[in-house]
Amino acid sequence: MKKFNLMAAILSSVLMVSAAMPSFAGEGAGDREGHKHGMHHQHGMKMFKGLDLTDAQKAQIEQLTAAHRQTMPDKAVVAESREELRTLLQAPTFDEAGVRVLLEKQQAKRLEMEVAQLKFQHQLRAVLTPEQQAKLDERKAKMRHKIREKAASSE
Repeated sequence: MKKFNLMAAILSSVLMVSAAMPSFAGEGAGDREGHKHGMHHQHGMKMFKGLDLTDAQKAQIEQLTAAHRQTMPDKAVVAESREELRTLLQAPTFDEAGVRVLLEKQQAKRLEMEVAQLKFQHQLRAVLTPEQQAKLDERKAKMRHKIREKAASSE
């Protein structure tokens, strides 16, 4: 059960972070179509607002984001993996060995994605000056505190 909870936590964090990352540096679906000030751009740059990024820093962040995006798994591959699991689940008999093999492959992929995501976050952080990092850390701490308060009040 502990292993499942750990996997669920890792998966949810990977999904949340990877969903936010394309917009983190201000590049969302709208940017690929030439709409620089779309919803994704505004949301992504919100984290950096007030950090007074230089044009060089913005360019570095855009480069890192583009490179990171190339390492992310294709949606078709993810869907195929889900479909394989669904097929095993719907089979007339339960193939425990097959499920284990598939889940181990998925776990290895998730681990690689999480490592890549953390590396990306580290690279983004390295672009910032120590003062900008401190501001960002403070902003993140406030955000975590608000989330905890909101979760506590909803219980």
